[in-house]
Amino acid sequence: MYSLVNAPTVGYDLARMPTGAAVATVLLEALAVQPDGGPVRDLTSFEAVADAADDPRRAAAWLAVSALDPPVRVDQALADVAGVIEDALRRLAGRYQTGVPRPSLGTAAASLARSYFGDLDDFLALLRLDILAEAPPHVVTLASDALAAAYAGRRLTDDVRHFLSRPWITAVRGLPPIPADLGPFADVVRGMLDRIAALSPIEAEALIAATHAVEGDWALRMHDAAWATYLSGRLRAAAAAQFQAVRALRIAGVTADQAARGVWNAVSGCLQAVDVHDLLDDVTYGLLVAPWEAVLGML
Repeated sequence: MYSLVNAPTVGYDLARMPTGAAVATVLLEALAVQPDGGPVRDLTSFEAVADAADDPRRAAAWLAVSALDPPVRVDQALADVAGVIEDALRRLAGRYQTGVPRPSLGTAAASLARSYFGDLDDFLALLRLDILAEAPPHVVTLASDALAAAYAGRRLTDDVRHFLSRPWITAVRGLPPIPADLGPFADVVRGMLDRIAALSPIEAEALIAATHAVEGDWALRMHDAAWATYLSGRLRAAAAAQFQAVRALRIAGVTADQAARGVWNAVSGCLQAVDVHDLLDDVTYGLLVAPWEAVLGML
């Protein structure tokens, strides 16, 4: 589920996650290690902290990470909703079995809104097998530690969190600052990211309404745009835009509920369309940018 092709889905989870902006930052830093179509950068700054990858204290730190409660997964939340609906149907048919506890529909729906497509293992797979597939092992190890610390946040003790994140933070100071490569339409994308960071609460609610008003198969059009980024070799640039959008929404104060109800779809879809607008048909492009243009003006 988590891949650079599916970066908008990754961003959807991050935009609703309490520590999503921190995770997005680590992913952006990892993307900077090897930009689109280019060689791995000078990683001299990572050599100075390479010993951290072999520190025996890592085992205890990762034991603390593994002890964290797992998030609610979308498939689990959907099963709860299905159970409530099945119970309602049994009631209507007069065949309801009493004594079997079920969550209410409101509880199940709330759980669905707080559920995620992936978890830490999925983020780590994205990092190790996709973003840093060509990086040296010690760089991958340090990035994995930092990602785990960012994902867990305050659920880890300060000493464990700092132990896992400090070597990576020290090393990435030798990389270009974020934002890095945002593709051939970087100027437009940067302007959009600045505008996202300045969203007002009224504009966020308006984006939700505009997203719901769009007629058409949004998921299919988004799929087409995602594959266009793959076929054009712009996966990393497009993913960088999605992950920076997560941080911009956090700056704007957009809530997890607002992101889930439509703000993320409006922002993510528009960014994806702009990234590959030279490759999309007019219908696909128009549908994906429609909520943005209805609320924030023409691009």
